[in-house]
Amino acid sequence: MRNRRLLTAAAAAAACAVAAFTAGSAMGSPTGRTPAPAHAAPAAAPAVPSGVQLQGWLYPGSAGEPQCSGQAEYADNRLKSGALKPEYWAVQPNGTLLLETTAQGLCNAYSAAGVADLKAHSTYQYPTVSGMDTPTVRALVGSSARRGQAVQQLTAMTVNAGLTGIDVDMEDYWSWSTGDFANYRTFLTQLATSLHASGKRLQVDAPAMTEDAPYYDYAAVVATGVDELAIMAYDEEYDSDAGGRCKAITPYAWLKQVVQYAQSKVPNHDKLVIGLPSYGYSAPASCDTSAIEGNIPFSVMRGKPGWSGNATTIEQRRDSGSGEIRWTSGGKLYDYVDQTSMDRKLQVLTGLGVTKVSVWSLGGNPWFTR
Repeated sequence: MRNRRLLTAAAAAAACAVAAFTAGSAMGSPTGRTPAPAHAAPAAAPAVPSGVQLQGWLYPGSAGEPQCSGQAEYADNRLKSGALKPEYWAVQPNGTLLLETTAQGLCNAYSAAGVADLKAHSTYQYPTVSGMDTPTVRALVGSSARRGQAVQQLTAMTVNAGLTGIDVDMEDYWSWSTGDFANYRTFLTQLATSLHASGKRLQVDAPAMTEDAPYYDYAAVVATGVDELAIMAYDEEYDSDAGGRCKAITPYAWLKQVVQYAQSKVPNHDKLVIGLPSYGYSAPASCDTSAIEGNIPFSVMRGKPGWSGNATTIEQRRDSGSGEIRWTSGGKLYDYVDQTSMDRKLQVLTGLGVTKVSVWSLGGNPWFTR
């Protein structure tokens, strides 16, 4: 869920359009991948097949920001038999946990009414605890006292609020040392043990990988007692070559590689959740990954230069290798995932036997055909 909080001034300016938007409703990027071969687009996708459990992430924001439409979106019961995952906890620089609440003026944050609403519109609820950079993650997992305090806080909320479990989203993986990863696994073991003792579950968000790497190991993480490993199969654009054209968010061929690698590392495929993107990005037409504006909601993307809602133009711009809509304007490349692209990515997953799919994110973004 890389750069998820970096909403621009354009996002705020476009917020007035969010309420009228009814069409639709974490982010690691390992290095050193081998370029994937070309991959043809799947045939027209059907509605979400039975037997596939859908999940959706939400993240906090201030009134008027696109993510604040998330609650109204899931009110249509698109996740009634699935899972809702709102970010309730943020890891602070000193390693303590901050409970994000609606009393702080945030949408999608914790409140008793919010918990009740989640339960009314989903079967499973996994509030997220989020740490987005290595020093912050290290401050928590590297301290026995901080780990113990966090485990107690997270378990207590889950039990007292009657929630399904906890979703751990700690990122910047590629900057972790072997010691960081060891401490992270210790934290997960302690949290899993505590949650399981109370009949609760643990979901962990993991980077998209296609080969072994020193900073993360799926099998080792699952061995800590994790019930579900959510692979964030998006943001391949951050692995683009400088000076070329930035890659798509989730190319079909790369998505297939990610899933097959995960399945090879986690034999119990019921433990795997594959995360798909529902958002867009922009970048210099001559790719500079340090200048990517990521996680742009569709409701904001509609206001970007050169955007078109014309069906013919959309199909002319549709990338055959990802289904994403891509165009350039004023020296910038724009890329977004629409409903057709989501359907086709889902078809790739179901063709590989995936039965649990999570979407980043609710709030001004498209959803699958239903």
